[in-house]
Amino acid sequence: MGVFNGNLSYARYFVEGDLPEEEFRETLLKRIQQYAIPELTLDNEDEEVSGWACIEDLLDVDFEIEKVFQLEYILLSFRIDRWKVPPTLLKAHLLKAERQFLLENDREKITKRERDLLKEQVKLSLKKQLLPSLSVYDLCWHPDQKVLRFWSHSARVNEYMVELFEKTFGLSLVPFSAYTWAETLGLSEDDLLKMADLESEPYAELPEDE
Repeated sequence: MGVFNGNLSYARYFVEGDLPEEEFRETLLKRIQQYAIPELTLDNEDEEVSGWACIEDLLDVDFEIEKVFQLEYILLSFRIDRWKVPPTLLKAHLLKAERQFLLENDREKITKRERDLLKEQVKLSLKKQLLPSLSVYDLCWHPDQKVLRFWSHSARVNEYMVELFEKTFGLSLVPFSAYTWAETLGLSEDDLLKMADLESEPYAELPEDE
């Protein structure tokens, strides 16, 4: 879902802060590359990683100017990779491993520590048979207008993206609202205060319940 196809619904942000004046594209490209999504391997302690990927190929993390800058826009994908072992599968294999452990050690009970260790071993074994799940969300940024569109309404995904964006570019993202839009238009302080006091009104009266 994103810029080139799929859902037209997106979250909007205003971008606050100053961009580099010299070697603008080269500087941003280096920053993007620095925060490209890392590989999620079996050795990773984390169950999940996130970062940037090229918008036209979610597996491509080798960023080049023509892949990121299109006309006046900066286009990226925000990708989240995670290990997703089905709980039912994990439970079944763990139960089997516990039975085998008790049989081999001629015991009737297993301690919590032993169960936790077995669970990690079983989980690692199952990971070797699976691929990480990939989620990808497109981002379209117009630097001149200082407007960014992000193709997700998930609060969690937006929080992750905002954190990575601000870390990558040293800029702040402010969720779009009529008030923040008015600020960008250069309205006076008095007008902004009046606008903040406005209350929403329905476009049409709702029918009364019978």
